Amino acid sequence: MKKMLISLLALLLLAAQAQAAGKEAMAVLVVGVDSWMYGDVLAHYVGEELNRSRQYAMVTREKFVQTKLKALRRASGDLDICELCDWAEAQGLSQVCLVEAKKRDATTLFSFKHETQAYSARLINVAGRRQPCSADLTFHHSGAPGKMTSAELTKVAWELAGRLQSSSCKPVSYATRCLIATFGASEPAMVFVEGGTFDMGCKKGRDDAIYEGLNLGCENNDTSVVSVSDFWIGKYEVTQAEWREVMKNRTSAPLSNPSAHKSCDSCPVEQVSWDDVQIFLDSLNVRTGRKGSGHEYRLPTEGQWEYAARGGREMNKRCAGGCRYSGSDTVGHVAWYIDNAEGTPHGVGMRKTGAPAEIDGGNELGIHDMSGNVWEWCADSWQESLPVGAVESPYSWDEACNSCSGSTTSTRTVRGGSYNLLANDSRVASRESPTPTFFVPHLGFRVVLR
Repeated sequence: MKKMLISLLALLLLAAQAQAAGKEAMAVLVVGVDSWMYGDVLAHYVGEELNRSRQYAMVTREKFVQTKLKALRRASGDLDICELCDWAEAQGLSQVCLVEAKKRDATTLFSFKHETQAYSARLINVAGRRQPCSADLTFHHSGAPGKMTSAELTKVAWELAGRLQSSSCKPVSYATRCLIATFGASEPAMVFVEGGTFDMGCKKGRDDAIYEGLNLGCENNDTSVVSVSDFWIGKYEVTQAEWREVMKNRTSAPLSNPSAHKSCDSCPVEQVSWDDVQIFLDSLNVRTGRKGSGHEYRLPTEGQWEYAARGGREMNKRCAGGCRYSGSDTVGHVAWYIDNAEGTPHGVGMRKTGAPAEIDGGNELGIHDMSGNVWEWCADSWQESLPVGAVESPYSWDEACNSCSGSTTSTRTVRGGSYNLLANDSRVASRESPTPTFFVPHLGFRVVLR
C-alpha cells in the first residue's frame, strides 16, 4: 500500500511539473502483460519515442497505474475507456497513449511466450475523449521464450510510436459513449448509433412500394449522401408512462397524458404537437440535470432518424442494399399498421408476431417501432428535396433547435408511418409535413442524445 501511494504521488507530481513547465502531461499505459515491470519498461520506451516530436512531459506507468487499470477492466477483458478518461482527467493528464499487448487470437492477458506478438496502440485526448490515431503491430520475437532484449523492446516501441505519428487519424469519440454511464432509472432506454455515411431519401429499388398496381414513390432517385456523427437514440418511442412522469406537475397544457388511446402505460404517448414535445424535452433535461450540459435530449434530425431507422452501419445486414421498412422488407415483421394493428397503437417493442426470431420486432440496432405504431416528430423544418452532400442532417439546425432548418417553411417533418395507415407509409423513406401545432392520435416521438 505504501509503495502504491508513493507511485500515485509521483504521478501527480510529474503531472504538476509538466503543467508548470508549459507542457501537457501524457501517460503511457500498457495493459495485457504479466509483469508490471515489463510494462513500465515498454511504456518508457514508447514515451521516449513519442516525446521526440511532441510537446509532452511523459508520465510513465507505475505499479499503482497497473492496479487501477485492472479495476477498470470489464469482464470481457476490455478496458473501460470512459472510466480511464475520468481517471486520467482527475490526474491532470492531457493525453493517454494506451498500448495493449495481445495474443495472436486477439485476446488480452498476454503471456510473452509466443514467437509472434501482437500490439495495438491508441492516443486518446482526455478532455475531448477522442482517439486521434491508432496503430497495430505484429512483432516476431526471435529470442528465448518469455524474454525480450532491450533492443527488441526499443524496436517495438519505435515501431508503435512511428505508426501512431504517421497513421491516418481516426475521429473516434468516446464522449458520446460515456454518456450511457449517467443514464438514470427515470431516463429513456437508449441505443448507441455509431456514425457513418449513407444514401438518404427515396432510392429506386430499395424504397419502392406498390399498392393496387400503383407505384407509390421512387420512380426517380431522390437521395443525397449524408454523413452522421455518433449519437444515442431512444430504443422505443416515448411512452405514456414516461410522459406522465416528466409532466406530472404541470397545471397547464400540455397535460400529463394527452393521448387519445390510454390503453396501456407502455403505449407510445400520442396526440402531442411539436411544440408540446419541446416543453417535454425542456422538463426532461431539467429533471435529469442535463440542461445546459451540452448533452441534452432533443428530437432527432431527419438525418439521424433515417440513419438509425435503416440500421446505421448494419443497414445491409438483413436486406441487400438496405431494408424498405426499419429492420425488414416484410412490413408485418416490424410494424403495427392498418392490416394488423386493429385501429389502435400498441405497447412499444411488442411487434414480434410472425417475425423470425432474429428480428424480434426491432431493426438491426435493436431499435423498435421506427416503422409503424405512431408517426414520429423530427427536429427539422420541411424541405421538399434533399440538398447534395449534406452533413449531419440534410437540413441544418441550431443547437437550441429554435430554427431547425435552412428553409423558411413553417411546417415540421414526421417520419415512420402509423397504426392506422398503409404499409407504404411505414417505409423508412416515407415523410410528411404537419405544422408544429398539429396533433392527432397517431403522432408521437422518440428522443436523441449527443
